[in-house]
Amino acid sequence: MALYGFDIKPISRIQGGSVAKTASYILRENIHDLYWDKTYYYSYVDDLLYSGILIPDEAPDRYRELSTLLREIEQAEKRYDARLGKVIRLTLPNERIFSTDDLIGLVHDFVGKTFLTRGMCAVIAIHEGKNKNPLKNNPHAHIMLTDRPVDANGFCARKNREWNKREILREWRKLWAEAQNKFFKDKGLELRVSHESLEVQGIDREPTVPLGRAAMALERKGVQTEYGNRNRDIELWQKEQLEKEYLHNLERKCKRERER
Repeated sequence: MALYGFDIKPISRIQGGSVAKTASYILRENIHDLYWDKTYYYSYVDDLLYSGILIPDEAPDRYRELSTLLREIEQAEKRYDARLGKVIRLTLPNERIFSTDDLIGLVHDFVGKTFLTRGMCAVIAIHEGKNKNPLKNNPHAHIMLTDRPVDANGFCARKNREWNKREILREWRKLWAEAQNKFFKDKGLELRVSHESLEVQGIDREPTVPLGRAAMALERKGVQTEYGNRNRDIELWQKEQLEKEYLHNLERKCKRERER
C-alpha cells in the first residue's frame, strides 16, 4: 500500500512568516530576509535531495533566480498583515523503491499541471527524510507557491482569491492522488493512493496523528516523542506493506514474461 500526504499552510507576515524564511528552511540554505532584516540559517541540515524553481512560460525569466523572485514577492505586498504565498508538503514514495529521478519527475509533473498552468511560481525542494533505519525514511517535497499570478511584467496587481477557497484545496488534494496513481500505473505497479479519509475509503487501519507544535519542535531537534514514535510505527508498517506489494507485483510481472 502507498502513502498519501498533502498539507498546506499560508505564509503570513502577521504571524512572523516570510518567503525568505520558508525558502531557507525548505532549500536548506542560509538566506537573508530583506523585509525583517534577518538571516535564517538552515544550511547545516544535509537531507536535501533536490531543489529547483519552476515558473510559468509567461513569467519573466529573471524569476528563475531565487533572490530576485523572493525580493519581488515581498515588494508586491505592501500590507503588514499580507499573505505572501503558501507552502505545501507532499508525502512521496519511499526512495528504496523509487529513484530520486523518479521522485523529481513526479513532483515536476504535478506542479506543472496543477500550479504553473494557473500562473503561479513554485520553489521546490525534496527532502530525504533520513532515519537510522532506512525503512523509516520519510521522503517528502516542499512546494512554496506565490499568491499572485504573473505575466510578462511580473506579479499582477490583484491576487487570485479563488486559490484560497476550500473547493480549490480539495481539487488540489485530489489531483495529487491522481498524479501518484498515474505514476504507479506508468511504472507497471498496482499501487494506489486516495485523498479521501480512511473512513470514507472503508479501510480499517489506524491513521497517523498530528504531532502538535511542542512535539514537532522536539522531533526536529532529534528528540523522539510518544506521538512521533507511534506515527513512525504506523508508517513503518505501511512501508513494509508497500514493499511486499511491490515485490509481489514484480514477481507476477516476471512470471508473465516467462510464460510468453
